[in-house]
Amino acid sequence: MDTIAQVIHECETYAAIKQAKRVKPLWYGGQWLKYKYGEAWQIDYITLPQTRQGKRYVLTMVEATTGWLETYPVPHATTQNTILGLEKQVLWRHGTPERSESDNGTHFRNNLIDPWAKEHGIEWVYHIPYHAPASGKIE
Repeated sequence: MDTIAQVIHECETYAAIKQAKRVKPLWYGGQWLKYKYGEAWQIDYITLPQTRQGKRYVLTMVEATTGWLETYPVPHATTQNTILGLEKQVLWRHGTPERSESDNGTHFRNNLIDPWAKEHGIEWVYHIPYHAPASGKIE
């Protein structure tokens, strides 16, 4: 082994970076392999500075197998806006998904979303609270 390769091989920083590249994220376990495009989505709200139109929140929806992003800006993060955003950006454009994942926010976990999801045949899964890696691509 030449000197440069030996120095790199013995470097602690290089070893740590090389090891970190081998570690897979928690959501990476092949769980998305059983889904086809459009069948599984991860959703969340982000907060931005208010626009001139009064919109401050953006419903973000990430297709789980490809990472395709859909967005829906709204003035308030409410259940009604969540349902409307999902219908306009996901259901109408990509078809009805089999699975939707979100955090435990009140705009996702309530008595309106659950019946709506059941009516459309969507399995709604909630992430582990305060654990960003469990949220997958949406975080």
